[in-house]
Amino acid sequence: MMNDIYLEYILKKKKTGGQKAIIAVIIFAAIIVSLALLLLIFATATALSGTQFGSFSFSIGLVLIAFAWYGAYLLMSMQNIEYEYILTNSEIDIDKIMSKKARKRIASFDFKEINICANIDDNEHNHDYKNVTVSKTFDVTGDKSRGNVYFVDYSQDSENYRVLFQPTSKMIESIKRFNPRNVFVMED
Repeated sequence: MMNDIYLEYILKKKKTGGQKAIIAVIIFAAIIVSLALLLLIFATATALSGTQFGSFSFSIGLVLIAFAWYGAYLLMSMQNIEYEYILTNSEIDIDKIMSKKARKRIASFDFKEINICANIDDNEHNHDYKNVTVSKTFDVTGDKSRGNVYFVDYSQDSENYRVLFQPTSKMIESIKRFNPRNVFVMED
């Protein structure tokens, strides 16, 4: 009889060039908005100098600049992505965590029901990785250059899906126990 398995693993996603470009655009936009607001503040303060509204418009302008930078911070922090793999016996839930706050379920399936799970570098089984057509692929890897990338093909609601993920060695060995015919562990 098998003991219950519960494994949890959080993997930080390496920022892509596109994500770095988004951050640069956000910073540039925040600078432009700040400069525009500063010009507006000084123009308004000059026009209303000597009245009580001059200092009030200056204060409102500074608050708007602070909000612009806070919004920029929130948008940039959304580019900090982690993936959480939760393996409970033969079932896995994979969530995307943005900025350590927002969570979204990416995939959920049972390893007893998968078509195949193998390392993408496994020469014996990667023909399935290269030649099988799937409806949707979920890439929930952190940094593919670090290796240990596995693919899982499964069917759900008459659609074929593929998940690319980077499980720990303990996780992949646990998965293999539930479906030894379809889970292939690459020997080091």
